[in-house]
Amino acid sequence: MVFLSWIIHSLLVMLSVAFFTLFERKVIGSFHIRYGPNKVSFLGLLQPLLDAIKLLTKQNLSPLRANSVAYHISPNIALFLRVLVWLTLPVSFIFVSLNYSFVLFFCAGSIIIFRNLLAGWASNSKYSLIGSLRSVAQSISYEAVFRTLIVITLVLILSFSFRSLFCQSSLLFLCFFPVWIICTLAETHRAPFDFRESESELVSGFNTEYSGAYFAWFFLSEYSILLFSCFIISFIFLGWSFSRPLLRVIFTLLLSFFFIWIRITFCRFRYDILMSVSWKVLLPFSLCLFMLLLCVFVLPFVL
Repeated sequence: MVFLSWIIHSLLVMLSVAFFTLFERKVIGSFHIRYGPNKVSFLGLLQPLLDAIKLLTKQNLSPLRANSVAYHISPNIALFLRVLVWLTLPVSFIFVSLNYSFVLFFCAGSIIIFRNLLAGWASNSKYSLIGSLRSVAQSISYEAVFRTLIVITLVLILSFSFRSLFCQSSLLFLCFFPVWIICTLAETHRAPFDFRESESELVSGFNTEYSGAYFAWFFLSEYSILLFSCFIISFIFLGWSFSRPLLRVIFTLLLSFFFIWIRITFCRFRYDILMSVSWKVLLPFSLCLFMLLLCVFVLPFVL
């Protein structure tokens, strides 16, 4: 039963990510005053399924000088970690209660960066290697800020489980909502922080040498993490305002629309500005917020 629920969960996640790409293309098309995908079936609703068939049936070409073992392992690691992260989300049809889901999310989210580094190094391409190194440096910079915010959340809810956010979400979380949004954009490498896939500079970044199903695994991994981040934001920051699952889904879609809007509106930042904002602005802010939290909520009980 547990294995069956895991299979259903994985298939539903892949299906939702496929149609999320259609949603993104439709939104971008409406912003550009042009048609999005509209030729396949009614309003182009079958376009994601045909794109998946196209990618899965294409031939996988690997470079002659690539490290074949690492080259073939990294896309599968990306797919596995994507499913592992989604298992931490508290949904009703999964029959496993993860009391330490925050810890699992903490660990899996930290390991995801290695699949980019492995893919860029194994491709034996300078563009792929530069994209993977950019991805590692960016993730390390914003991981420090993001993990500090997660620790603040754990201190406030006094639990290591995502299920506690259903009944213990607080208005106090709203004080670091903008920082959480910035860190989410940087962690998911969305525009204007998409330095690992700078098309004008690096062809396609760390996945330049990947095609077919392997490219689809990386593509699914990137978009599923973004959709998962939208769910987590709805749990943490709006759990105090509503309790119905439908409203959470609606707010998740609104958040995803907001991330697409940011992608359309802002151009790519300079890389040095990105790193300086992380180390000189966001990290001091998160550490000061953590110290203030300790002084207000922890020290009175210790003293």
